[in-house]
Amino acid sequence: MSTTHAALRRVAGGAFLVGAVVGCQHDELVSLPRSPVNRTLFVSYVAMGNSITAGYQSGGIVDSTQQESYAAVIARQAGTRYAYPSMAFPGCPPPIVNFQTQALLGGPRSTDMTCNLRSAGSVTAILNNVAVPGAVTLDPTSISTPASNPLTTFILGGQTQAQRALDATPTFVSIEIGNNDVLAAAERGTVVPVAAVGSPGVTPVDSVVAQYARMTAVLTKARPTLKGLLIGVFNVTALPSLFPAESLYSNAEFQAEFTDAAGGSVSFEPNCAGSHALIAIGILQFWQTTGLPPVVSCQAGVPAEPYGDFFTLDSTKQRIIGAAVAGYNAYISAKADSLGWAYVDPNVALGALKTSGAIPTLPNFLSATRPFGPYITLDGIHPSALAHKVLANLLIEGINAKYGVAIDTVGHQ
Repeated sequence: MSTTHAALRRVAGGAFLVGAVVGCQHDELVSLPRSPVNRTLFVSYVAMGNSITAGYQSGGIVDSTQQESYAAVIARQAGTRYAYPSMAFPGCPPPIVNFQTQALLGGPRSTDMTCNLRSAGSVTAILNNVAVPGAVTLDPTSISTPASNPLTTFILGGQTQAQRALDATPTFVSIEIGNNDVLAAAERGTVVPVAAVGSPGVTPVDSVVAQYARMTAVLTKARPTLKGLLIGVFNVTALPSLFPAESLYSNAEFQAEFTDAAGGSVSFEPNCAGSHALIAIGILQFWQTTGLPPVVSCQAGVPAEPYGDFFTLDSTKQRIIGAAVAGYNAYISAKADSLGWAYVDPNVALGALKTSGAIPTLPNFLSATRPFGPYITLDGIHPSALAHKVLANLLIEGINAKYGVAIDTVGHQ
């Protein structure tokens, strides 16, 4: 069983219309539990969410990256069972390995254009990680949505995330969802409120609230004593795949690298000066695939449509996305309080990494392996194993504080 590489490569953004395909066996690897930290709280742990929770890295997902997910780290530290839908080598799709030739610069990603599907390891119907790359807030309680993709069925086998989570009779659940309700808008510069889930806009806050409430209601109705951790939505405008437009004018070295990546010739409109606009690195591939002459502009329609609009976030667009994320997180935090669950805002730790320079403001086009530093993988979006450890420690600290347990954090050097 296989699917096209072109369909699978779109799951990270979570806003593309990719149909689900036929199901497959529930094969996964199971980590053997050690003595659990808390025999009541972590009898059965389930992680729900999207690509970050699933272990997606560098534009792909494979068993080795799945084992590095923060959810896997938490399970190991808590000493509880952890079964996940292991994707066979080289992946589904394979993670990219060379930024300069394979990433968002328009070059070929892989000679293997197929998905190798689930590993034929131990077989069980129970999963502890039911996260699906590309999922939006509507997905955990829906079998199929416009945001569904082949991995939806490969991982869930025709059920919803909530159903698969409840199959594990969970005593503790972590939920990380909502990033894909704004990610495509940030990456494409299209922030118009979505007409339908899965389109590349911003999902309105009231829609996310309704969908999130439905998800938690389904879980708590079936498991009234369920405890959990709700994780805030990431500030997608802080991704290193988005960089200040003004840097192309003030930094000659960076401009030269960018121009070279674009094929050797770029025109720079003067309207970016003082604009505080962000440029998405995907503009390089956009120019190549559309055949448009490379022009950087920060004003919509200058010199013509779609210049200055697609793959460009002006201050207004940034405010729209920021307001949506703030609205999502205000609700998620309040929902955690109402349930008596833990809430953690991941932007505190990741923001500190960006402020320190550990997550760079500008991508390094000359690096084939670390263009976005050690914490973000080659797609400019997904966290590395190192970042997952940082995130896991932040989440563990939140769990410990809320529930009075003593899960050890993990070293991340």
